[in-house]
Amino acid sequence: MKLATLNNGRRDGELVIVTKDLSRCVPVADLCATLQAALDDWAHVAPELVKRAAALEADSVKAVKTFDPRQACSPLPRAYQWADGSAYVTHVELVRKARGAKMPERFWTDPLMYQGGSD
Repeated sequence: MKLATLNNGRRDGELVIVTKDLSRCVPVADLCATLQAALDDWAHVAPELVKRAAALEADSVKAVKTFDPRQACSPLPRAYQWADGSAYVTHVELVRKARGAKMPERFWTDPLMYQGGSD
């Protein structure tokens, strides 16, 4: 299942399901208007999104639109917070060095993550 947020002029955009080949999409505003709304009620919403994605792939959905990736926004334009699992070890090393802190050896082998707030 592929989900996207399209620019609809509102701050959080419009959630759509997109075909695997990225050619078509269908809005799901009757179920959840935004990706944040879907995540907030994921246990309830996800099974229906999966069903609709399968129907879209099977070409048995009405109101299908051509998917234009140029209309896509950030998936969560106003995320409350985020976690990033792609921290660069060399950056961490430089920052720790500037603070006079030693770099733990495990940082070179263990995954590094950091969390940030969107505000």
